[in-house]
Amino acid sequence: MKRKIVLASHGGLASGLYDTAKMIVGKLPFDVEIYSLQPGGLAEDYGRKLKKEIAAHMNTEYVILTDLYGASVFTAMYLCTKLDNVRLFPGMNLNMLFLVCLDHPAPLNLSHIETLLHHAKCGILFTHHSTVCDR
Repeated sequence: MKRKIVLASHGGLASGLYDTAKMIVGKLPFDVEIYSLQPGGLAEDYGRKLKKEIAAHMNTEYVILTDLYGASVFTAMYLCTKLDNVRLFPGMNLNMLFLVCLDHPAPLNLSHIETLLHHAKCGILFTHHSTVCDR
């Protein structure tokens, strides 16, 4: 199964995350689409457009990473989850993007998703000069 990744955020977070990923690993192995909600824009418009695209490509797994759970971008992307070939992950970060691109084959099953979420969260820590990072 093919995979397409959608990075969706308020402002420039999605494009910045994508640029950073390319700087570190070069070309990503999947098609990546960026959606950046700008002031005055409606995430619902993009969500409807994306849902039509997804419905026309049911042999492609769409992995959608959004910035903030429950916010307008997430809510618009949530409408796409009615289609079986969509996986939606709010709280995107660089670890999550790398895991989706480099570590987990398409299609994602429940075991892959649990592992992906665990490892994406492992990069969120508090460190202090007296702490040691133990993974």
